[in-house]
Amino acid sequence: MAMLEKTSAEMVLRPAAGAVFALLDGRSVLFSETRQKIYELDQVGAFIWCKLAQGASLEDVHQELGQLGIDEQAARQFTWQAMNIWIDRGLLDLDWRMSANCAFSTVLGQRRISVRAANWDLLQRLISLFCVPDDSGGQEDIAIETMVLDDQVFFRGNDASIHRCKAAALAPTIKAHITERLIRSDHWAFALHAASLAKCGMGLLLCGQPGAGKSTLALELVDAGFQYAGDDVALIGADGTICGVPFALTLKKGSWELLSRLYGDWNGVTHCRSDGAEVRYLPIPDAHNGCLSASWIIFLNRVASGPVELTSLDQLDSIKRLIEGAFAADGKLSQAGFFALKRIVAGARSFQLTYSESAKARRLLMDLCNGKA
Repeated sequence: MAMLEKTSAEMVLRPAAGAVFALLDGRSVLFSETRQKIYELDQVGAFIWCKLAQGASLEDVHQELGQLGIDEQAARQFTWQAMNIWIDRGLLDLDWRMSANCAFSTVLGQRRISVRAANWDLLQRLISLFCVPDDSGGQEDIAIETMVLDDQVFFRGNDASIHRCKAAALAPTIKAHITERLIRSDHWAFALHAASLAKCGMGLLLCGQPGAGKSTLALELVDAGFQYAGDDVALIGADGTICGVPFALTLKKGSWELLSRLYGDWNGVTHCRSDGAEVRYLPIPDAHNGCLSASWIIFLNRVASGPVELTSLDQLDSIKRLIEGAFAADGKLSQAGFFALKRIVAGARSFQLTYSESAKARRLLMDLCNGKA
């Protein structure tokens, strides 16, 4: 049975650890031990805080504010504004009790990911992010918990910090959160903006900044028989091995026609990213979830029109371009990272791909990987 989202009448909030209320010369304040800050409250804010600290639900607070002469709409607005501010500042915590059965596990970047949601609809929205479930058990490295409260979604990760967003933005926000955690892992030397695929066990990197067409071209190549390993970020080990991050293919509006052409009248859930772009996710069932050695490195140069063309690049040009698209946990490419890049370019052929149509680029890359170009 699906669990309903919590409502204002059911949700109980409580002061976060390290947050205390006090009166100083008759003025109401909150002290945050975590942030080492004092926040002053007005009369209504102090009333709301004290009621929540006593275990009242949001709906209880609304009703008691009404008894003080505050109309219902204003009472709800005051309560929600205060609640959001206090949650963002780490002063207030939510009741995270939820069913252990409403959960999903997978492995990305050699790290176990666990997602728990307060209801099945919310979990289904998140499951669309991932290609392959993994129920083999074991301790999770990255844990996500999420719940709905009225029209907002809240989630927390391993550090217990609470984040909030609209339901339509949840999946992209969770994806960004997990990606950052993977990049910051000390297991990897650095990461690249690159889609990664495999052909007969050999790795193909499609490099380019957001908007270069990595996901659309990856979709074309998956349809041509390549094995998908990720469409946005590739993690690089100190030994030069490449580990894709096989989230579901992320496709913006410009690719939805191609998606429907390849998969019939495919009409997945539409999600909204923080930059305002609407995206849909396409899980790839047989995604590659291990390490690869790069045999081909392709730098994408998408143009408005013109022929498709591959231009060979030497190792120096290739490594310079890779450095431009590399990012590390501390913001710096280390010496170990540089030598990892050197190993990658030494074992691969590098090209710039200039193209305007993904179908033509697909054919040229197929010829390249089949030894015909």
